[in-house]
Amino acid sequence: MRSSILKRLLESSRASTLIWVYLSAIVGILSLVGMANVSYILVCLFFLFVGLFMDYKHTYPIRRLFLNIFGVAMVLYFGSQLSLENLVGPLSNLLLILLGIKFLEEKKPRDMYQILLLSLLCISLATLHNLSLSFLLFLLVFSFLSITSLVFINSYRQSQRDYQRAEVFFYYSKVSLVLFISVLLFAIPFFVGLPRSQFPILDLFGRSEGLKTGIAREVSLGKVGEIQQDNTLAFRVYGLSQGLKDPYWRVQVFDTYQNGRWVNNLKGRQPLPKGTGDVQYTVVLEPHYDDYLPALDYPYSLSSLEGIKAQVFVAPGGVFRTSTSINRPIRYTASSVFEPPNWDENLEPYLEVPKDVPKGIRNLAQELSRNAKTDEEKLKRVIEHFSKGYTYSLKLEKFEGDPLEYFLLVSKKGNCEYYASATALLLRLMGVPARVVGGFKGAIWNNYGNYYIITNSMAHVWVEAYINGKWVRVDTTPPYQSPALRHISTFSLIMDSLVSFWYSNVVGFSAEKQISLFRAFGKGLRWSVKKENLVVVLKYLSLYALGLGLLYLPFYLYRRLKKTPENLFRRLQETLNSKDSPERLLEKFKGKEQYRYVEYIVRLYQRYKYSNYRVYPDEVREGYRVLKILKNMLNSSRRSSP
Repeated sequence: MRSSILKRLLESSRASTLIWVYLSAIVGILSLVGMANVSYILVCLFFLFVGLFMDYKHTYPIRRLFLNIFGVAMVLYFGSQLSLENLVGPLSNLLLILLGIKFLEEKKPRDMYQILLLSLLCISLATLHNLSLSFLLFLLVFSFLSITSLVFINSYRQSQRDYQRAEVFFYYSKVSLVLFISVLLFAIPFFVGLPRSQFPILDLFGRSEGLKTGIAREVSLGKVGEIQQDNTLAFRVYGLSQGLKDPYWRVQVFDTYQNGRWVNNLKGRQPLPKGTGDVQYTVVLEPHYDDYLPALDYPYSLSSLEGIKAQVFVAPGGVFRTSTSINRPIRYTASSVFEPPNWDENLEPYLEVPKDVPKGIRNLAQELSRNAKTDEEKLKRVIEHFSKGYTYSLKLEKFEGDPLEYFLLVSKKGNCEYYASATALLLRLMGVPARVVGGFKGAIWNNYGNYYIITNSMAHVWVEAYINGKWVRVDTTPPYQSPALRHISTFSLIMDSLVSFWYSNVVGFSAEKQISLFRAFGKGLRWSVKKENLVVVLKYLSLYALGLGLLYLPFYLYRRLKKTPENLFRRLQETLNSKDSPERLLEKFKGKEQYRYVEYIVRLYQRYKYSNYRVYPDEVREGYRVLKILKNMLNSSRRSSP
């Protein structure tokens, strides 16, 4: 039953065309998930299924005039919602409604073209919003389906009957696949050769909200512990050797502690220094909708920034900042130094202590600093204090009163922001300048792409103390690894290497890479035209041609030897040593004893080539048997002739 229904669909020119058109539309609709309102997506899909039912029944109760008026009203309604700050949502919703209206109309060829055009606009809008590797699959599937739809629509428009052999359906599908592959191959030179800018032409479609790491603007007690359970990718780092031991990635510096949280009240900015530091590397940063650029401690300079148009400067505390928020993946090359650079900072903000610091914390600071003669000795005593009896914990106990006082004097259990906050306050109470630094600690080496992965589960805060004229990193947090990191499998690393390749070589194919590729091509071309190198070039070209020939040979033999009506007729021509047309061959053998054998093969070929009637496999096998008989008859007549 199911096979007969499928056969009827394939043999109906109109039905088989609508199959491809509807599939193309579905991909276009799904590409807007995450951009359009979910209710409009559901409405559009509902209209699609209603349209399918109408096409099956060949009945369209809603008049086209009413649908056109409704479409114009929707254009005016959503057009009134458009603004530079809000383009994506209204446009996505409008396209879905217009597609839904087209599904309710009778599908003439022009309507099918319009459905394809609206679906293409959906994909185009999604392209401006989504550049992930998964979207590439959407784009490739839609390209194949839309090309196939165009082939079938053109065939249906020119056909006078709503009937075709099932073989025709598969033939057109093969033609569409060849066209799709050809388009991909021709697209490669355009992708490589067309001029490009490292900045987007329009930045109107950048997303304005998304994942927040929680450490850019402030650090609240307990907040980083929540982030450490999130394995979402933060950024990738290229160009560093394998084997980095517990690298620190600097993001933000905090100077003020108030009400259980650290904030940054420092003002001012400095230009980036010229030159490069001790180590250089490239970062591909995921969108985080803030203005910071993570860098290996201690950051020094930035030599390039791709993917966003922004000014970069050094903020107080020695961190990189941009003049705009980062709402798309970007790429930048930075350098760092082994010793913290002197940014000529005012130390007074790093000595401020809130007036409401509990007495217990003040007494502890006084006890630790008793008889200490230098700031270095005070720091040593603080570090030793946290090395005795303190443990790391993500699950914080319920407390009464001040959380830091409870942590220091009662529970002695907490996560990194508790250790950093307590350390900074104790040092300040002792008269030692101290500040809290937020960022990431650690990295995972991806052996499949030779780069480092930093996830949100590596979020961390630590302290810097000003000792003997320079800042010294102080991390009193006990060694700890987030349980989330244990869920990163080999398969995850392989998939991430594919995503990394996509961003680096497709999304991140910048003008600099394009120029470098052209230079390498020019250099290779100049090398190949030299007389002493021509032999090598010809040798490789010959091997390349031979390889292509060997690859094509099995396909050629398969096509020549496959038992089909076309090959059967070709074999008949070879047997008769004639290139005449089918009708001319029949005229030649009319009245001869071989005529009925020649006629069987010719009529079989004509039915296959020019009619809508199916040729069955057993008829083809009979044709090859008839050809064998004909060969024997011809050989016998040649031997008997003088």
